[in-house]
Amino acid sequence: MTSFTIILHIYNSPLALVVTPLAMAPYSFLVKTLSDKGESMIIRRLPGKGWIGEKVKMKFFTKQNIRRLGKLLETKENEILPLIKS
Repeated sequence: MTSFTIILHIYNSPLALVVTPLAMAPYSFLVKTLSDKGESMIIRRLPGKGWIGEKVKMKFFTKQNIRRLGKLLETKENEILPLIKS
């Protein structure tokens, strides 16, 4: 699957994240920091249009920041849907 980079501002600092759609489930994404220090998590869209993080090891990813990341992914939905289907 094709990865893309997204910038999320946390504590007034930009954080570059590499997002990879996962083939095993629609609207599931593997999220890593650009520096790739082995820290990754999975973010999934829930049926009620909410977002949940799994295997979160990055302490700054609170529920609010996961929701913000999910909303950024939703704005890129037109670009992401072709990636999920391929």
